[in-house]
Amino acid sequence: MSATAVVDVGCGTGQLAVELARRGHEVTGVDPSPEMLEVARRRDGGDLVRWVEGDASCLGSGEYDLALMSGHVVQVITDNDHLRATFAALGRALRPGGRLAFDSRNPVARVWHQWTPDRSRQALADGVEVWFQDPRSHGDLVTFEIHFAFPDGTKRVSHNELRFRSYGWLTRALAEAGFQVDPVDHDEPDLIFMATSTRRRRVAALRIDASPDGEWLAAVVFDSLETVTVPITGLDTTEVLQRLRDLDVPQELVLAELEQLNLGWSARDEVRQRSQADMADWRRLDKERREQLKRDFRRGHD
Repeated sequence: MSATAVVDVGCGTGQLAVELARRGHEVTGVDPSPEMLEVARRRDGGDLVRWVEGDASCLGSGEYDLALMSGHVVQVITDNDHLRATFAALGRALRPGGRLAFDSRNPVARVWHQWTPDRSRQALADGVEVWFQDPRSHGDLVTFEIHFAFPDGTKRVSHNELRFRSYGWLTRALAEAGFQVDPVDHDEPDLIFMATSTRRRRVAALRIDASPDGEWLAAVVFDSLETVTVPITGLDTTEVLQRLRDLDVPQELVLAELEQLNLGWSARDEVRQRSQADMADWRRLDKERREQLKRDFRRGHD
């Protein structure tokens, strides 16, 4: 997909965020850890990314085409309400039609049974050894240790927990946040989710003014920060209402803005009189239609 503005939530030390920035995307990296972000800023190419300390709630409205949560970040967010709030915040941060992508381990695969020293041990750079140990499941919450052994004999232990949510739970939470979920192969050990924001943009403000050359314009500002300008020169009030109704601008907002212009006549009175005239025309045409039906009926029985 084509994505100009990308946000990487839970970006950690920024490897993915920087790589995306190198490829020409406008990238924001978000993480709650100042230590992680400090490493990210010092990374080669770190100056290409806007780094934000915090979570998805820090993001503005309608700023991004694509949101990413990679490296099983959704499992690190163990509180269910916090994850729901994260999905909702990302729905607001994405432009209408924007995409969200993330991965989450499938609880059906029970991958934590493989997190033993013998099966998980691996060597990292600079001779550091790392392995998983002592995994324990408590419903869909799994606790475990990560052990580090350094060449100088130093050892460190990290205590961790991850929540293994089901495909059904994640799909419902995304739908509640206003996302439409792509088909997912829910038999795979890793669930890869792609979802589209279906949140409709809402009108935040309306401005009607004359341009320097005398043309009347209506500027509709949406909560996505998008502005649509509509020419309305030569239109009467009801025609203006109809044109702006196509952009979901509430009638009351249009009338209030017209009243601020001090046009010398009442837009509300014009709409009311037009409505009364339209109703009178409808009654007249309906009466004519009924009379014609009666005449046709009589002719058919003569």
